[in-house]
Amino acid sequence: MTEKKVLTLLGFASKAKKLVYGKDNIREYIKDFKQKHKVIIIASDAGERVKRDVKIRCEISRVPYIEFSKKDELSKATGMLNVSVLGIKDENIVKSIIDLIT
Repeated sequence: MTEKKVLTLLGFASKAKKLVYGKDNIREYIKDFKQKHKVIIIASDAGERVKRDVKIRCEISRVPYIEFSKKDELSKATGMLNVSVLGIKDENIVKSIIDLIT
């Protein structure tokens, strides 16, 4: 049930154009000190190099990350193709997702 709620929240973020994706954009998002609340969502079937790179960057910058769902489910929820890693700009959605996961 929690997974459905998180995927629904990702859909809302996508419609509001509050998602960050792509290697360079994710790196900027992780380093962005202006946004207080952040979360990175990594697809469970993403490549090992991608996972390792994003996790290391998140740990250095103290950004929480969640290994969640599969690429096709994230893609379907957000309306994009081949989504491996996502960041969310909307702080209310970030708080909701963190509350659901923890």
